[in-house]
Amino acid sequence: MLTIAAVLRVAFVWCAQVQTPLAADAGQYAQYAWNLCEHATFSLARESPPPPDSFRSPGYPLFLAACRWWGGESLWQRLAIALQVALGVLTVLALYRTMRACSGFWVALGAAALVALSPHLVVSSGYLLTECVTTAAMTVAWWLIAGARTRIRCVAAAAAFGFVVLCNEALLPVPIVVGMAWARRERWRAICFVGLALLPFGAWTMRNQLTDLQLRGSARVVASISHGSYPGMVFNGDPRSFGFPYRFDPEQPRLGSSWSELQRGLIDRVAAAPWRYAAWFLCEKPVWLWSFDLVQGDGVIIYAVGNSPYERHAAMSATYTLMRWLHVPLVALAAMAAGVALLRFRRGNWLPTALAGTVVIVTAAYLPVIPDPRYLQPVRPLVLGLGAMAVAGLVARCVRRWRGRPTSP
Repeated sequence: MLTIAAVLRVAFVWCAQVQTPLAADAGQYAQYAWNLCEHATFSLARESPPPPDSFRSPGYPLFLAACRWWGGESLWQRLAIALQVALGVLTVLALYRTMRACSGFWVALGAAALVALSPHLVVSSGYLLTECVTTAAMTVAWWLIAGARTRIRCVAAAAAFGFVVLCNEALLPVPIVVGMAWARRERWRAICFVGLALLPFGAWTMRNQLTDLQLRGSARVVASISHGSYPGMVFNGDPRSFGFPYRFDPEQPRLGSSWSELQRGLIDRVAAAPWRYAAWFLCEKPVWLWSFDLVQGDGVIIYAVGNSPYERHAAMSATYTLMRWLHVPLVALAAMAAGVALLRFRRGNWLPTALAGTVVIVTAAYLPVIPDPRYLQPVRPLVLGLGAMAVAGLVARCVRRWRGRPTSP
């Protein structure tokens, strides 16, 4: 599986030509890395000296800054992509080890195969975006916590989850969910784990409170919620606005400029169509978040690429088609497995419960913003693992019924 994962990821980054590798979010991460290396300041600004801010989470910019420091101006992008390919392969191994702690060999192997083949995870290695690194950190953190029988392993797991939160602050509830599930078996160790895991975020928060910042992360949160408030991700039913309705709304960017403006604007719109907005936020958004195609992309492609191996090579195209066919049943089975694990909270292994709780809480955390499947990338391996567990459970039940069927005389 590791060989297959490596071949697919290397093939994509080798063949695919990202047209604008530093567009939009990627450009901002690169700017943060530049300011960290040149001015030792976490800032998005281009002036010198740059004023500090907290507009983006610091984890991925720190990763890019390390690549820039090590590879220099000419090689840092290639180095970052190469490391992301390696982290993508590590994700497969980490999920296999995690699932071995939850279930049997074949379930773990099946889950690892799904992660190795997942085009979402393959493609993420080729972009200078946070998803690949965050996903690897998340699965490694689960690997460590699944076997946390020593203090060193527990501290390492806490550090990994702490880095996950620094990569994406929306994932802050994850170590708390893990600690709550683990506390049923080892309460004090779980409490220490949660405290250690939240230390990096606490230090980051303290820095933001004690520093005069030009931009704050709350401004990005408000804008993101306003961007995800359009039912069907269209503005006034205009199909041209699909995926980017806020670009067509004359009330933007005022609507996303502050909490008060957002509240005022949404109250009026929700009052005009309450049932439509209720259906959008409670029913449609969870389905969109776990759809196959990206909302702001082309299939699984985030930024446009040329010479994609998924279009030009039969083997990779076959894996893409296979995973597209499997997507809906796997997600449905994963949802079923998550429900069963949560209902069995008081019994059995605590790990499946923690996995299920993580998937549910992360999905809920992204309901207010744009329902793009890209944002749930860090928990995609967990969903594939739960899906593999559900398949194994159904097969085992069918086998038991078959063996228990009375034979004819």
